[in-house]
Amino acid sequence: MNKLLSVVIAAYNEEPRIAEVLKIVEHHPLIGEVIVVNDGSKDNTSKVIKKYDVTLIENEKNMGKTLSVLRGIEASKNDLIMLLDADLIGLDSDTITMLAKPVLDGKVDWTLSIRNNSTWFMKLLKMDWISGERVVPKELLLDKYIWSRPDIGYGLETLMNRSLLSKDKTFCSVYLPDLTITTKAEKIGIMKGMAGEFRMIGQLNRVLPLIKVFGQFFKMSYLNYKFSKRKANL
Repeated sequence: MNKLLSVVIAAYNEEPRIAEVLKIVEHHPLIGEVIVVNDGSKDNTSKVIKKYDVTLIENEKNMGKTLSVLRGIEASKNDLIMLLDADLIGLDSDTITMLAKPVLDGKVDWTLSIRNNSTWFMKLLKMDWISGERVVPKELLLDKYIWSRPDIGYGLETLMNRSLLSKDKTFCSVYLPDLTITTKAEKIGIMKGMAGEFRMIGQLNRVLPLIKVFGQFFKMSYLNYKFSKRKANL
């Protein structure tokens, strides 16, 4: 396996934020390439991306996160994919290493992050199961089921979880204390941000009944706990 990572980032109207991500990933020693898919942005996101040593893919129109991420993965050259959001705050070189090392060292098949501003119950159970920051082997991401609902904006991570869990792939949750993500309220205001959160819940329910969505959260929390306990006993 090629141990270098291909980073895939989907971006839509991230002109004020994406540079903070790209300046960290463009020359990280564990990263072999960075692919940014500009999803039909209406601002100067594309101009910002072109300032960095990354591969830019342009969607002629807004296609949504799912199809944008898929385009990036299909264009990637390495066996391991790191998925990152374009609006992260506090990303640094150590954060990249922390997220990648458990997979690179062969301890687990894939990882996902818990950010500093993940909700309190996620922190309590050490599981942000809809986090966008992940390291996953490319071959596992080629399951057509993951990409079967491009109409559901926030369904991608849920479908990805279901696919990986069905294959009994091991994973661990990585707490990244310096990392946060820009909230919807910070981007578009409190009222529109709240409406966006409710829309996200509705979209998750369209992918899986909410009881199964939250069941996925608790199952993943338990599996991560078992992994952590086993690791502590080694």
